[in-house]
Amino acid sequence: MICYTISQGKSGIALAKELDDITFFDVYKAVDCIGEEGLFHFHENPNTDCPVGRNIHQALDEKLHSVQEAMEVQMKTITLADIVRSTRQAIQKELN
Repeated sequence: MICYTISQGKSGIALAKELDDITFFDVYKAVDCIGEEGLFHFHENPNTDCPVGRNIHQALDEKLHSVQEAMEVQMKTITLADIVRSTRQAIQKELN
């Protein structure tokens, strides 16, 4: 795993990028939450004697890949700075 968002020094761990430069996608990739097979990983060896088993990957794989791709595109539009701003706004709203 390669992590681009933090660096470790003598005084601890610090962000290596500004919050505006770290997206949800960066964090998602940094924590290594998906394998080579993608986000949706299911049924490695479906039963070829079963009509559903024979066809499940043909029916689902491309659709699930499209869903993952759309999610990743959206994740690239949200930064940690966005979350900090939203959190501060929510806290300020509570205080008023």
